[in-house]
Amino acid sequence: MYGSKQESREIILFGFGKLGHRIYEMLTSNFSKITVADNREDIINDAKEYGIDSAFYIDLVDDSKLEELGLDNKILFCAMDEMSLNIFLVLSLKTISSNSTIISVSTSSESTRKLKFIGADKVIDLYESSANRIVDIITRPAVTKVLDEIIYIDNEIRIEEIEIPPKSFLEDKYVSDIDFREFGLILIGITDKELGDDFTFVSRGINHKFDEGDILVLLGESQALEDFYTLLMGQIDE
Repeated sequence: MYGSKQESREIILFGFGKLGHRIYEMLTSNFSKITVADNREDIINDAKEYGIDSAFYIDLVDDSKLEELGLDNKILFCAMDEMSLNIFLVLSLKTISSNSTIISVSTSSESTRKLKFIGADKVIDLYESSANRIVDIITRPAVTKVLDEIIYIDNEIRIEEIEIPPKSFLEDKYVSDIDFREFGLILIGITDKELGDDFTFVSRGINHKFDEGDILVLLGESQALEDFYTLLMGQIDE
């Protein structure tokens, strides 16, 4: 995504928990200079046992300690397990670094909004980005080279196709009429039987009308998908 193994810019990865560890593995395929920092001593010990020499245990809320890492002209990747720490880090790094690129992961739309507001250069929403990733893989495969696997880490997220049954509450309604987030889902696209099984990405901005037989391509946690399917199918007998 950012370059080849010979990429000259160094990355400082804040966090080496489950998420940070996996992100490190992804980044090593494109970057040779990666420093790891964490405020948990046991996590840093794990990083060193993993073979990372440039792993430092520091107080992440102490700006002077952060500055000792040498932040300028680097890619600063915030991947702490606690989202509040990522928000605090972005705010601090934006103030004390120069010519750096600040990236943070996010686990909710609210966190994404906050991170963008305080100045993160890029926010990777581990839920929302999943849908966008699918479009990118088809239209711009190079964009997702590094992040390809990160999005699905430790998320019980699935993609399912669900056919709209007869007399569904969706029938004759438009995409804009239904907020799938209320069901804990993201609508990626629709296969319209009347149009010869053509698949339409919702991200293209087309306000499709739902009909019986349309196939919804939905992304969400397993339970949310099952609940939505039960809701749709339950209406058949009513």
